[in-house]
Amino acid sequence: MDTLREDIAIRLIEERTRLGYSQSDMARLLDISTETLRRYEVGAREAGVEFLAKSAGLGVDVQYILTGVKSANAQMAEKSNQPLVHIASGGSANVINEVSGGVVNIATRNVTQVKAEVKPNEEHISQAQASVLKKLVDDIVKLEQAVKQKPKSHQAVWSALNAHCKVTRYLLIPFGDFEKAEKYLRMWIGRLNSAKKASKTDNSSWRNRKYAYIKINTKDTPEWLDEYMNKHFDTDSLTELDDEQLSKVYSAVASRKKRTKQS
Repeated sequence: MDTLREDIAIRLIEERTRLGYSQSDMARLLDISTETLRRYEVGAREAGVEFLAKSAGLGVDVQYILTGVKSANAQMAEKSNQPLVHIASGGSANVINEVSGGVVNIATRNVTQVKAEVKPNEEHISQAQASVLKKLVDDIVKLEQAVKQKPKSHQAVWSALNAHCKVTRYLLIPFGDFEKAEKYLRMWIGRLNSAKKASKTDNSSWRNRKYAYIKINTKDTPEWLDEYMNKHFDTDSLTELDDEQLSKVYSAVASRKKRTKQS
């Protein structure tokens, strides 16, 4: 899976979680199967125009999903504490009437907002268990920053965990599912540790891949690369950089490439 599709998949999960939809509820409202939505959320299937248009009708911030930048409308809705779409208690929001010509018609009726009550030690994980999960998430974010070109944020990790446990907030993880949640996070840490170890074991190949990417993507603007390295590392030679510095240059080039594509 390419990085862009992976990021879109993560942000789709974040938006579904923000709006309080379960995977099955959202799939039903979009008139697709749960398996189809699952494939979108793991990046196995590319989100098309029709899917995104229907998602917008549910209150999904499509701009954020595609670019990582929240739209002004979504930010205003969050500030006013009014979700774009509420789900009716005991019924369907029935929000999509028609999608055609790029226009989404939305209708809501008899809608109420229901907030689940957290019951630690009874129905949901205890405070101690919640602390364990928070520590694991912190560890994942640190490793992501050390290993990945585009590391996952705390929000992205929490969203992925919530989706895995089929809840809207981690405090609502059922008491009996704590081991499931813990195992999911520890396996994530294991994958990151393996990647970190691999980069150290095969350091020469790792550095050569970084060199190649940087050179290919700055071949038309070598002066930019020289200026960046001189400014931040007081050198214009990639071979004089340590691994951490080389990673920073790599990230800077990748970010610049992304901005250029968007402009």
